[in-house]
Amino acid sequence: MNLGFTGRIARTAAARPWVTISAWLVAVVAAVIAAGGLGDALTQDDRLLVATDSEQAAALDERLRGSDDATVAETIVVTATDARFGDAEFTAVVDDLVAGLESTPGVLAVAAPTADQPAPVAADGRSALVTATVDPGDDSTAVAQAIQDVTDAATAEGFALHNVGDATTELAFGDLAEDTLARGEMIGIAVALVILVVVFGALVAAGLPLLVAVVSIVTAVGATAIIGQAFELSFFIVNMITMMGLALGIDYSLVAVQRFREELAHGRTVRDAVAITGSTANRAVLFSGVTVLISLLGLLLVPSTIMRSLGAGAILVAIMSIVSALTLLPAVLRLLGHRVNRGRVPTAHPGREPRTWTAIARTVTARPAVSAVAGLGLLVALALPMLSIRLAFPGLESLPADNELRQGVEVLVEDYGLGQSSTVIAIEDAGGAVADLADAVEADPAYAETTVDWRGGTAFIDTRDVYDAADPAAADALHRLRDNLVPAALDGTGATAVVGGGQAEAVDFASVIVDHTPAVIGMVLGASFLLLLVAFRSLAIPLTAIALNVISAAAAFGLLVGVFQLGWGADLLGFAQVDAIAPWIPLFLFAVLFGLSMDYHVFLISRIKERHDATGDTRDAVVFGLSRTGSLITGAALIMVAVFLGFALGDLAEFQQMGFGLAAAVVIDATVVRTILVPSLMTLLGRHNWTLPSWLGWLPRLSVEGHAPEAPRDKELVGV
Repeated sequence: MNLGFTGRIARTAAARPWVTISAWLVAVVAAVIAAGGLGDALTQDDRLLVATDSEQAAALDERLRGSDDATVAETIVVTATDARFGDAEFTAVVDDLVAGLESTPGVLAVAAPTADQPAPVAADGRSALVTATVDPGDDSTAVAQAIQDVTDAATAEGFALHNVGDATTELAFGDLAEDTLARGEMIGIAVALVILVVVFGALVAAGLPLLVAVVSIVTAVGATAIIGQAFELSFFIVNMITMMGLALGIDYSLVAVQRFREELAHGRTVRDAVAITGSTANRAVLFSGVTVLISLLGLLLVPSTIMRSLGAGAILVAIMSIVSALTLLPAVLRLLGHRVNRGRVPTAHPGREPRTWTAIARTVTARPAVSAVAGLGLLVALALPMLSIRLAFPGLESLPADNELRQGVEVLVEDYGLGQSSTVIAIEDAGGAVADLADAVEADPAYAETTVDWRGGTAFIDTRDVYDAADPAAADALHRLRDNLVPAALDGTGATAVVGGGQAEAVDFASVIVDHTPAVIGMVLGASFLLLLVAFRSLAIPLTAIALNVISAAAAFGLLVGVFQLGWGADLLGFAQVDAIAPWIPLFLFAVLFGLSMDYHVFLISRIKERHDATGDTRDAVVFGLSRTGSLITGAALIMVAVFLGFALGDLAEFQQMGFGLAAAVVIDATVVRTILVPSLMTLLGRHNWTLPSWLGWLPRLSVEGHAPEAPRDKELVGV
């Protein structure tokens, strides 16, 4: 039996199953130990790794005002339901808060309004601001938690205290991310188990994909903790690993378990079934995994810590998913043997799903032109809202209405005319024009509390933003500042200026993403085309695959814009309607979706090609391929949708956008693309599907899914 590379790996792993399993147990234990240092390896800072105006302003600030940068300001907003500033109960709350802050490690100074200096206090006296100067030190989380504890302790009946400083904001978003992670894991695993039971019709078989997914996630997290000691990684990487680990780990092992049970149903011995599964399904898994990795590698081209962290997390867990599916799973299957079918459930109906998918395939291939036009028309219609996409980080209005951080900032906006972020203008070789520029900035309705800080020949104009970061008016104000106010004030003075701050960083981030998008798309499309060209020795297959993946991604983007920007069903679905899509979402979704789409494409086309090689009949091969993979792809897609929607149900708008976008794309791909468009277009192309120009005849021959030897007997799949 010619097993090929993956078949030999499976046979070796299964020959000594307990040795293989023990090696994985050691790896898991080591990963758990390494994960203990994960907190020190991750950061919530999102930095660009190229020179921008905002980065230059931050560098000047750090170099000339570095001693001040060691501290941050924490603002506690004190609001009262009935009492007003000056009342005894209001004074008591403020005094308790100040006393608690002054005794908190890391708090250097506290400023609060008094009867002699009643500012900052709202005009109606219903709120006041207490500001603490904080040195976060090496453990900013501990300091932020201590401040939060003091705030909670000082809260009295009839009062609400909200922290809106940098340290406590970071803590709040970290807690939201952890809640989202826990919710996503719980929903994803629960729904995945139900779907796996329905697909396999056996409890033991259903548990194997979850085993592979969990092992992949744990080992990837351990590897992240080690890599994070040398490279700056965003805390979002853990969410990425969990989400992609559940999706890919289940997806890859689902294919292998299905093929193993199919071979057992054909009368193979356990050893032969493992070997054949390794040489067929595992080969498709390896090839699909390589396409996913290539797509994800594109994210590493973007000079951003968050994009590279997301890409690195997905790559790590994809590698672990592939390796565990190729080695751990064969060993477990070898030990289980026919017991893989134990725990049958009443939902299992052997043979029914293949007949259903055969009927669907025959219907589509009977009228391929009509099916193709209908499918393409639907995707184009879904993609149209993408034309109105706006890129900006969601503001605090995207948080739940009862979120304390949002409530505190709303008071800042309503009572003090201040937003959460600030803007700084760093002016080198500054002269007399600085005062005029500061006056012009203060006169702009988008800015308030403007001050000038001189450090030698460099001046820093600091100002507070009035508008929320996601408000289009905030971006307009920044462009007005950079393009009009600053050039007009410094014209002819010889001074140079750069504008930084939160809004500037967000705008520069979006610009960097847009600038690097062509390179990422070019790499993903080019590499995917070459892989499919070599694998299937055809021009039509890679060209149609790329075209369909691009248009399905566009349709997913259209739905994303429709729901989050335009508000289509946002309230019904429990999503935040915001003014924009987070700048990193579209490019990230494209890379991930392209990889996941190629997964399905490889699984489907490999079975079609296997049949075509045997019969030479394209229509028959299409019907066969769809009938054999339809339930598998649908089950895998439903699991991915459950996993992605689990993350979309969190409170962070960026996670909602990411989860919904991925879920929508998977649904589109598994239904419209794989069920309608691929079969109809392949039927229309006929023999041209398998045509390779003579001048490309030198390409190596690579079989994506190997050919199993003739089965002893042909029986229906059991529980698949």
